[in-house]
Amino acid sequence: MSKMQNKTKVLMVYPEFPPSFWSFSEAVKMLGLGAVMPPTGLATVAAMLPADQFDVLPIVDINLEPLLDEHLEQADLVMVSAMIVQQDSLRQIIAQAKRFNKPVVAGGPYPTSYADKVAEMGADYLVLNEAETTLAPFVDDWLTGRAERVYDELSVRSRTTVDLTREGKPKISNTPIPRWDLLKLSRYSSMAVQFSRGCPFNCEFCDITSLFGHIPRTKTADQFIAELEAIRQTGWRGSVFIVDDNFIGNRSAVRDLLPPLTEWQKHHGFPFSFFTEASVDLANETLRDVRENMVKAGFGEVFCGIESVNPEVLDEMGKKQNRGDIRQKVRILQKAGLEVTAGFIIGNDGDQITVFDELFRFIQEEGIVTAMIGLLTAPRGTALYRRLEAEGRLRADCSGNNTHQLCMNFKPKLDERFLIKGYIDLLERLFSSRNYYARCRALRRLQGPCSSSVMLNLSGITAAFKIFYRNLIRHPDWEFSKFILGTLFTAPGRLPVAIKQAIKFAHFQKITLAAVRVHRYPERVETLTELFQKRVSKLRGDVDKRLRKLARLEQKTIARATRIYRSLDPDFRTGAEKVLEQWRQYLHNCANVYRQTWRGSITAQ
Repeated sequence: MSKMQNKTKVLMVYPEFPPSFWSFSEAVKMLGLGAVMPPTGLATVAAMLPADQFDVLPIVDINLEPLLDEHLEQADLVMVSAMIVQQDSLRQIIAQAKRFNKPVVAGGPYPTSYADKVAEMGADYLVLNEAETTLAPFVDDWLTGRAERVYDELSVRSRTTVDLTREGKPKISNTPIPRWDLLKLSRYSSMAVQFSRGCPFNCEFCDITSLFGHIPRTKTADQFIAELEAIRQTGWRGSVFIVDDNFIGNRSAVRDLLPPLTEWQKHHGFPFSFFTEASVDLANETLRDVRENMVKAGFGEVFCGIESVNPEVLDEMGKKQNRGDIRQKVRILQKAGLEVTAGFIIGNDGDQITVFDELFRFIQEEGIVTAMIGLLTAPRGTALYRRLEAEGRLRADCSGNNTHQLCMNFKPKLDERFLIKGYIDLLERLFSSRNYYARCRALRRLQGPCSSSVMLNLSGITAAFKIFYRNLIRHPDWEFSKFILGTLFTAPGRLPVAIKQAIKFAHFQKITLAAVRVHRYPERVETLTELFQKRVSKLRGDVDKRLRKLARLEQKTIARATRIYRSLDPDFRTGAEKVLEQWRQYLHNCANVYRQTWRGSITAQ
């Protein structure tokens, strides 16, 4: 299009996350909210668009509300951003926009790594890599009517005006404050902000360095605090996730940030509590000041990629930062006042058959309440992907959801059926009431004092009533009762934390049960087959009578299997439909054998 007098109306749309470990969908529902975190990336891109040329409409987050025809009718241009796990929703958004002949611009991690897939979905323009580098060239070309199909960091290198690192990545010290005014912030249970991008490490399975490089780039302390102030000004209060892939990647910058951040928090009465991701070497003695200052600033939780308790597997992954006594590192972080949440991966080439019991013991004994366990998956752009491809072991692209999903996109060295069965059993053990609340008690014993405490706001109080009703009246849970009563009598100040843990458990329990039931569906229909055969053997009467009874029995058995299938969580029953169809055919063939045998007996007479 040529440059017009009227502003280009931009509609930004954020795809839906399927229910997963991190969606906390059940907990969010109890809180009476819509989603965990807002699409900070899209809000940041909105702030980058020249205000004199673009009119950005309110962002449509499909995790909160559907994309309506009225939204699209107002727009001249649709912009979307997605992660791998959001690909199905992204496809639907693009298709809906194309029905209205609206041009679609796609960016973010998924389009950057899977540009071919997103192009096949029908996206008109792919603005890839980081918006600080590629957005401005696209904007210039769009306004002058010469926009190209693809903009990536290589194709725009000669046109970029931002400072780049020696890896060719943009510095983010001039990235603007997100347009929070375009979002319904009151509908989110937490906020998301970014301090740095990039990670100095090189884990084989991780695509962060291919996306953002090895040199961690940071915002300035003043810039970051200004972003927090912008959130505070909206009236929002609560938990803020600093979404860095490794918060301590640039240690000198973190040391510069924490003291003024602490002062700002104190000045405003600690409006926020923080949680983030960091490598487990945060526990090293050289970083004692960093973890102590994190706690002073209001950090209460840190996610660490522990991945394995087997040193040989860690070496195989390239996780040199995890070398040493992992148990001691976790306890050092806990003693400092930080709850350690952690990720673990099963299906590595070096895993032994003892992996499940070893992980269970470690997680329970170290009080890792929120333990994300996943089967290994190989995304594009990783060293793991390249290695498995060279070895001829890749099967498909990954789904982006590596927890509570019962498939692998490559051929593992250990028997896959053994891995999946062991994985399901481990999930059941970890997320039973008894074991979950045992971890909560262990954490309480191990965690040192924290400067910030969990306060229950109105939505939290509402969720507390719901969790008490659920666990005391609707579905009585003795383990819950023991945990809450024990907290009340031994550590009453920790009661809000205990309630928060119980609310989170409602989500973990639900998705675990959903995954387990799908995994066991083939066993259940096999049981129905055995029951069918047993009942057929007891049929009496002449052939016509038995044939009529057989037909009714076949219909009832299929109806029962179908009811069980329909009771499975739709978001987890991938594959179960195929099992049902194959089983139906098997049962029908089995019934036909009886029919032919009985009819043959008449002919023989």
